[in-house]
Amino acid sequence: MVLLVLATVLAVHPAATGVEPSIPTLVAARDLSLGTSLAPGDLRVVDVPAPLRPNGAMDSPDNALGRPLAGAVRAGEALTDARLVGGRPTAPGTATVPVRLADPGIAGLLQAGTKVGVVTTGTEHPVPPVANSDHADDLDTATVLTVLPSAEREQDGPLVLLSVPLASATALASASLGQPVTVTLR
Repeated sequence: MVLLVLATVLAVHPAATGVEPSIPTLVAARDLSLGTSLAPGDLRVVDVPAPLRPNGAMDSPDNALGRPLAGAVRAGEALTDARLVGGRPTAPGTATVPVRLADPGIAGLLQAGTKVGVVTTGTEHPVPPVANSDHADDLDTATVLTVLPSAEREQDGPLVLLSVPLASATALASASLGQPVTVTLR
């Protein structure tokens, strides 16, 4: 009878045996900086106990290779869809607009999720107020998605990806081509 009860307990609670089910999970093979385009040597797949695996964790490098990181990642850290640029769509009714700031130093103050006001100096291509669907009363707010490091030409500065309403996206993108753009921190 004791053996029957023990067998039932072990069948219902397999963790009691000391063996937890694990799931293949994609992790960083080394420390990686913001904006790194992922290559095969940057990634590895490890088995992670199911209760410790984060939501959105990837299980294979197939959907990660070549995509830039939205933030720094430590060696062994699980890669989720939210850690990659383009890993999640912007909110409904918004678009992603890349801009280079007039003062590249300001980009160092920004991180994913920072709310900013967008400011241009010219009137040739006026930019309508940038609205944020989460804060309807805050009519000039955009959300930073990520800051990508400078390209080959250092004078260009980092590229800031902003989530803005569709109504403002084209005007902001157009204005940023011909006039300085900066942001105010919220």
